[in-house]
This record gives sequence, structure tokens and C-alpha cells, in this order.
Amino acid sequence: MFKKNKRKKEHRYYRGKRRKKSNFWSKLTSKFLWVFIIFLIILLGVYAFSFYHKLSQPEAKEQRKPTLARVQILNGCSKSEGVDLAQKMSKRLEQLKVDNIVYQIVNIEKPELGSMGLEDSEVEESMILDRMGNEKNGSPSEVALSTAKALGISPQNVIYKRLKNNYQDVSLTILIGNDYKILFTQPKKHD
Repeated sequence: MFKKNKRKKEHRYYRGKRRKKSNFWSKLTSKFLWVFIIFLIILLGVYAFSFYHKLSQPEAKEQRKPTLARVQILNGCSKSEGVDLAQKMSKRLEQLKVDNIVYQIVNIEKPELGSMGLEDSEVEESMILDRMGNEKNGSPSEVALSTAKALGISPQNVIYKRLKNNYQDVSLTILIGNDYKILFTQPKKHD
């Protein structure tokens, strides 16, 4: 009746899988992936080097931002012999190089000293009135002390005194006294 087809059975112990033919797009994505991985490794290396370089540099080399000091110059000297000392001091401050301080002249005048609370009609020693010092303990700021040192004013003549109505945002008030000649002498350069 029905005849069975008898096939001869073949036994293979290893049967290889058929490889799919690789097309252009799969090769391209594979190469792109390797290029991307290499790029990420290089980028990570550059980042690690820059991070190490930043940590290894000392903090002293970092550039500080300049400090703006708004200055009011008052001429309290009666022995100036017609020389406009306030204008001369303005020019001196523009040429002065102190730390990282930039001076901006806000006001120049010859005031009535009685209105400032000074009893004498003239000021014997030049002084700096610091308007931005430490209010808690009344100590002057570093800007005021550095400016005094550069001008030759004694640190005892740097006083913290707050202005009530500081609408011009004055940082320092330089009051020129009868010892004005020390303010305009050039400091000796140390070799």
C-alpha cells in the first residue's frame, strides 16, 4: 500500500551554522562604534590629565580679582602754598600699584574741617578714614592698610569711620595733612 520512503540517515557530529552575509550597514555601525569608544577613552584621558594638573598647582599662583576702592580725597592742609594737593593726590593714586587694588576717585574737595568733627583748622598728619572696615571690632580693612603703607601714612592714622549717608559708595577717605610731602615721595625700591 503505502511505501515508505526510506532515507538514509546521515549523522554529522559537527554541523556548522550558516553565516549571514554581512552587509554594508552592519560593517559601518561596527566601525563607528569602535571609533566612538576610542574617542571616549581619549576624552576621558584628557579630562583626567587636566584634573590632575589643576590639583597639583599651588593656590598662590591663582590670580585674584582686582579690588575696587572708591576714594574721596580731602585737602586738610593749610600750608600747601597754592598747590592743589587733592588733584596731585588723585594723579598719584592713578599711578600707584598696590596689590590688586584699583582706585577710582569719587570726590575731591577742600572741606570745612569743623563739619567733619575736627577741631583744628588744619590737620597735622595725613590720615585715611576707612569706610569699609570691620564694623564689629572697628578695625580697618586690608585695602586701607595697604594703601597707607604705599603712601607712607602711619598705620595708627588709619581709622575705621563709617559714613551715615554713603550714597557714593566711598571705600576710603584720604585726608591730606601738613605732612603732605611724605605722600608724594616715591618709595625706595628694594634690590
